[in-house]
Amino acid sequence: MRYMPIVDALQLLAARYGQNIVPMTKIDGSIGFTKLNNVSFDEAMNAILGGGFKYQQEGNIVKVYASGESEKKKPQIDEKICKVFTLYYITAAEAKKMVMPVMSGSGKIEITTAAQTGVPVDETVSAPSGGGNSLAINDMMVVYDYPANIEQVEEIIAAIDIRPKQVLVEATILTATLTDGMQFGIDWRNLSLGALAYATGLGASDIDFISSSTSVSSSITGGMTVGVWKGDIAAFIKAVEEITDVTVLANPKILAANKQLGQVYIGTKLGYLSSTTQTETSTTQEVSFLDTGTKLSFRPYIGNDGYIRMDIHPKDSSAAVRQIGDSTSTTAVPDETSAEMVSNIIVRDGETIIIGGLFRNKIHTTKKQVPGLGNIPLIGAAFRSNADEAKREEVIILLTPHIIEEPKQARGEERAADVARKSMGAKEELHFANRMKIAQNHYEKAAIYYAQGRNSDAIEELRKAITLYPAYLEAIQLEEKIYKETDASKKPVREIIDEVEQPRLDKWRRR
Repeated sequence: MRYMPIVDALQLLAARYGQNIVPMTKIDGSIGFTKLNNVSFDEAMNAILGGGFKYQQEGNIVKVYASGESEKKKPQIDEKICKVFTLYYITAAEAKKMVMPVMSGSGKIEITTAAQTGVPVDETVSAPSGGGNSLAINDMMVVYDYPANIEQVEEIIAAIDIRPKQVLVEATILTATLTDGMQFGIDWRNLSLGALAYATGLGASDIDFISSSTSVSSSITGGMTVGVWKGDIAAFIKAVEEITDVTVLANPKILAANKQLGQVYIGTKLGYLSSTTQTETSTTQEVSFLDTGTKLSFRPYIGNDGYIRMDIHPKDSSAAVRQIGDSTSTTAVPDETSAEMVSNIIVRDGETIIIGGLFRNKIHTTKKQVPGLGNIPLIGAAFRSNADEAKREEVIILLTPHIIEEPKQARGEERAADVARKSMGAKEELHFANRMKIAQNHYEKAAIYYAQGRNSDAIEELRKAITLYPAYLEAIQLEEKIYKETDASKKPVREIIDEVEQPRLDKWRRR
């Protein structure tokens, strides 16, 4: 190859590496070496072109310029650069797939190891150990390519690595007692549902839609029902309470990111012996659990027009364990009775999805007898009695999704205030002689005295409250606040102890 023209050498190199090399100017000269061993395409190009020519990768074409001409035609740096991208919302693997179309043929991408996903369910501690050395930083991606390609990668990352929207789902799960005239569930014709957008009787032969009027097709009665309520949830529950007894089982609020699974479960895990293994030296029995009660699973998909598409799967179930086998050996087998549905519906932000038609039957047996006489053989039956009470209920699930773009839209302060109100209500229900109740009364008096400027009386009441309940945080905080406002030199006991122990703690602190 020595003294071979550069043009001929480029043709051989193109055939060897499967590249499309196009000279953009007249190329003269010859190479001054005989052969190259174990070199990459870039190294071979640099060796052949020397200092008089430069090359630029543009898509699948390698263009060769004279050094001066290359700078005029391509004002950007024609050498590859490296850039690190830190990702916050999209995974590195997904980002790599999205930017690959704008990479040059010789560009390279390396990404960090994928993080562990999900959390353990139905278990206490499922990890084999409490430690680990898995990556604890954000996903990162290292891109090595030409500046023009790097710029395109930056634009794509800026467009796709954005904070996803969330959906706050307010779920209300309630039961309605069914009377003799409600064998097939609540008859929606008896409700004044002027804001009901539509309802579908999934168990009926015909599918009817309800307009905003109060009339409801008779085909809605019975079977699984789904509806959309545009009004207030309290108004709907009040309308149901007008015709039957209603009990609210739960009112959770679940915040789920777009396309992520959310679940609520209220019920009992029924345990039973699933298997027994016997060896010559030991017998091992395995206990399994069957979930019974009400379970709700949903996955939201947020649209760009204020609508939310939701996959929903409500299920209500009950179970009983029966024994099978002979007199020498029995096995526990659970029998489950369930009502469930899987649906995919579209609802507007703030509207309520109503799911009905989930029935449950309860049988309560009461046994009574006269002590002693009820156990006498033959005549004992006259002194004891059994009474069975059957109760049929319909489980109704209300789902109200709200699109959350900013965390403040979740109204966390309002919900915290609601929790405080419920906590206060629970304290009010305590017995008047309860220690916490007495401490609360002293604290309330102290708060009133403090508002009136009677700090001495407030301190006295706070000391009584703290004596009764030493961990009364609100009382301790108010006491410290009054001390700081009235006498800065008088420090709370907690701060005095901290000052005494601080020198000793400093000796153990790492420098």
